[in-house]
Amino acid sequence: MSSVHACISDNVSIDATLDAMLHASRYWAPDEESQWCKERVGLAKSHLYNTQRSRFDHVHYDPGMGLAITANARIDNRREIISSLALTEGDTQIATDSQLIMRAYAKWKNDCVKFLRGDFVFIIWDENRQKIFCARDHFGVKVLFYSHKPEGLMITNEHRAFFTSQWSDAHEIDEDWLIKALWSVVVPQQFDSPNPDIQVLPPAHTLEFSEEGLKITRYWQLTRKTDWQHLIDEELIDELKHRFEHAVEARLDSEYPLGSELSEGIDSNGVAGFAAKILGDKSLYTFSYDCIALDNENKHVWEETYADITEMHALHKNIKPVWQKQKSDNKYLHLQQQKSDFYSHFGGVVPLYGKGFLRSRLAQKQGIRTMLSGWGGDHCVTSYGDQYCDELFYQNRFTQLYQLLKAKNQRGRGRRPLVALAELALKNWTPTIHSQTKKARSGLDKTLRRRNKYHFLEKQWRKDKNLNKLFDEFKKNDQCKSIQRKEILELFERGLTKNLIEAELTARMAKVEYRFPMLDVALVEFAHSLPGHLKIKYGIERYAFRQILTGITTKRIQWRIKSDVSSPKINRKKELSSLSNFLAKRLNKSILVKRFSSETRMEKCLERLEPGLIRSLELLVNAEDCYYADS
Repeated sequence: MSSVHACISDNVSIDATLDAMLHASRYWAPDEESQWCKERVGLAKSHLYNTQRSRFDHVHYDPGMGLAITANARIDNRREIISSLALTEGDTQIATDSQLIMRAYAKWKNDCVKFLRGDFVFIIWDENRQKIFCARDHFGVKVLFYSHKPEGLMITNEHRAFFTSQWSDAHEIDEDWLIKALWSVVVPQQFDSPNPDIQVLPPAHTLEFSEEGLKITRYWQLTRKTDWQHLIDEELIDELKHRFEHAVEARLDSEYPLGSELSEGIDSNGVAGFAAKILGDKSLYTFSYDCIALDNENKHVWEETYADITEMHALHKNIKPVWQKQKSDNKYLHLQQQKSDFYSHFGGVVPLYGKGFLRSRLAQKQGIRTMLSGWGGDHCVTSYGDQYCDELFYQNRFTQLYQLLKAKNQRGRGRRPLVALAELALKNWTPTIHSQTKKARSGLDKTLRRRNKYHFLEKQWRKDKNLNKLFDEFKKNDQCKSIQRKEILELFERGLTKNLIEAELTARMAKVEYRFPMLDVALVEFAHSLPGHLKIKYGIERYAFRQILTGITTKRIQWRIKSDVSSPKINRKKELSSLSNFLAKRLNKSILVKRFSSETRMEKCLERLEPGLIRSLELLVNAEDCYYADS
């Protein structure tokens, strides 16, 4: 885990600027800081010693190649790259992943990113070409911010570094950003900075800066491939298992104890199960929900929820669950304090769930610096495959379609076959009518409509910022008619990278790095290309992935349906009511309420006790404290 920095400018002292940028990372007490500068350009880095290679992974400069690099990178395909470069593993010039990336750039220039696999952001200064070259990994597991001004360019993955260096004003906020962030009806597609000076490099993109200006280029996009079309179903499932096991193993490299999130879902069970198997006698610490230890007082809340998880613990003797005693203090106030700490380190306010705070802190107490997560699996690798019904309908394969609809219904996952068939006809032949019929039913569509109806933002703001148009586009995009389109939507258009950035930045506070095997490029490319009948077979969604879990998790978890999961019996309404009362007092004299809403709309919004609306109001309070306190 590293924070990386770069600045190129004729108007500032590069040495002093790099020192100030490094200061922004000292809250997590890095093991080492390093920097390199020459005339008007400089690179810097703060990092932890998570792995053996990371102990030597400072800022590197090679005068012979005229290249300098700072990187936050974990490269998974080192052997393939080393072979392509005609080098050997023992070559001291590629001892670290940063050095390997630099060598790859020396040979392939901007195309080097097409050969890299793993989680990474890096910044290279090319002395001979007088340019900066940066890249961010395929799915955006790592983040990179930049700010381009007339006086030059600043790049970093530590947001507050723009303010400790006085490059940007920490008290300035982009009002367009704030309004869209407050309007929680549609989840923002990407993570954006609240500061108008600062942008985020998109996933799978490079940034090039030279005398010719700034250039952003996409280097990869997910497409369906035909490389494996000659394989039969059993061979495809074996290949899926091989790729998933490799994706997990590649992310186990750590000199410290390893942790993994674990719920009753097949994604986290797959990750934890394969990790435990690969680790052998080495312990794997697991973190479930709020990690509340079961006792007589909370049995009614957690006992059924934990039943499946404890069976998973028993299946792998090296799994060590981490539990804590339930605290009696106000959970919301504790979370608010953690969010407040995050905002001070981040240097601004952003929409934040805060789910990772607790697990990261508990992991830190166990000496863990690497946390595995199954998050992101159902975006592709374990997607439900329900759009296969649309594909069969479009291909006029009605016999197979009817059999699939019947099997789904028998599994408890669909309506009666003839009713489901009629709905498919509406969806494909009269999408407008189909959209109207969805209004009356429960689910995401109904939730978002209700949230839109009772939102506190005045209609004029929604009109001025075209928010209703965004809502309509969101609903239209949701009408996917192929599995591949649904996966593209989930991976790149529904805020996946937003959650990845939150995981990276919040865990950094506890010196923990999240790794996501489900977002391994080779795995995702293969899963995305699987035929539809393996995504949902015999009415069983996620069929291919479930097959590879034999012996990895329990039979019940392996084959269960989502509606069979026992959720903790927490009084959410009581929690929301307590939070609503707290916010009502804070919002009573709010200047932002007067600007963006009205007391009447605010009161109605609070009365709804709708989680999405409450989070929007919470953001409004935090934004006012951070940016408008002196108004």
